[in-house]
Amino acid sequence: MQMAKEIIFDVNQINVSKTKHELIEKGLERYQETPSEKLTAYQKVDRNVIKIIKSVEKGLIPELLPMRRQRMVKSAFSFYRGTAGLMDFDLANQVHSNIPVLLCGDAHLGNYGFYASPERQLLFDLNDFDEARVDNWENDLRRLLVSIYLAGKENGFKNKKLEKLMKKVSAAYRSAITYSASMQLMERFYLSPKVHLLTKIIHEQTDSELEESLTSVIEKATKNNLDKVLKKFTAVNDQKERVFVEDPPRSVRVSDEQLPKFAAAFKDYRTTVTESIRVLLMQYKITDVIRHSVGVGSFGTRCYLLLLTANDGSHLVLQVKEALPTRDSFIPLDLDIDLHREIGEGNRIIKAQKIMQSASDPFLGSMNIGQRSYYVRQFRDMKGSFNIEKMDWQGFKLYTRVCALLLAFSHFHSPTAPMIQGYLKEAVDFDELTAEWALKYAQQVKRDYKEYKAYVKKQKD
Repeated sequence: MQMAKEIIFDVNQINVSKTKHELIEKGLERYQETPSEKLTAYQKVDRNVIKIIKSVEKGLIPELLPMRRQRMVKSAFSFYRGTAGLMDFDLANQVHSNIPVLLCGDAHLGNYGFYASPERQLLFDLNDFDEARVDNWENDLRRLLVSIYLAGKENGFKNKKLEKLMKKVSAAYRSAITYSASMQLMERFYLSPKVHLLTKIIHEQTDSELEESLTSVIEKATKNNLDKVLKKFTAVNDQKERVFVEDPPRSVRVSDEQLPKFAAAFKDYRTTVTESIRVLLMQYKITDVIRHSVGVGSFGTRCYLLLLTANDGSHLVLQVKEALPTRDSFIPLDLDIDLHREIGEGNRIIKAQKIMQSASDPFLGSMNIGQRSYYVRQFRDMKGSFNIEKMDWQGFKLYTRVCALLLAFSHFHSPTAPMIQGYLKEAVDFDELTAEWALKYAQQVKRDYKEYKAYVKKQKD
């Protein structure tokens, strides 16, 4: 059994002292060492999927496991979303380019969405960095391509169409790498994925329902503000105090004994944000805390909502999410997760997010409570996403290409990224071979999903 590897996030891993031309030449060398046909040679996986999933579940909240399993058995794509660590473990045994960049680590179709910049502009970009780390660039692309096939199958799209689309998405990624490389460094640094640019692309390239869907999502995202959050998740109690509404087991108020721990951690969190936000937060205090689970992959981890009350009586809601070590760093283990390894993981996530996004949530920060690490952000503030399940074929095709474009832009924040350009310069058969690899892995996911469904059914019986 493969030994667990410890992931240490250090941007110096991608620090280089070479010129852009030298890095491109280095990428060409990497291609000579590991050409496309070698990089995409599929290595069959050999592991016990149930044992790996159970090792992940050991670190989760037991009472939430039935709901997590229910979400994961919904479809093969849902299962895929909830098993990022399983794929990371499998990827460790595949062939790699040995070109490191800062990865999202979980770049599937569902992890792109809308959010607000500090200037209150609506942006669309990668928005989940729980698995972020320095690793081989192709791993992000592989995860994206596999998600395209699985999500597309759930929508009823034919195999041949999806196989062709995966090739085109790979080509879109390559084109975006070339485009990023053509830009000057500062021009690229200030490149912002503003929604009006996304709107323009969709308007020019499709007459599908995606344009109508975009308008709807933008409208919903802009309405996802504090007032809506307070109305949905809080109420005024008999003491005339605003508090969270409980919905067990998903949403449960923390005990009075835990509140001082959050108050102390809140002070530490304030040291991880900008001075302007730090001064703003000095005027708030925590008045209620609820454990509130979200998503698929994160469901069952320790996630909380903080209700903050200002000195003028107004409110703010922050989300606090547990920052586990990247899943492949403790899979598969027969023992529980060694908790001391969590310390600093929240800082890893917010560092990665701030690097890979051109603009980020101004409240993004981190904290530790005991031996657990967390990252913090505003809850549902101008956030939204497309409903992939309701996309027509034209919309799905365009959406997947936009995701590839954004992935390439994110990768090009890494100083080592010109090596990707150099590698792909000679990789004339890259798109077809990478799509073939993704299709083979997608079949493995379907087999794993079938096995997992049988396991869950047995647990219920």
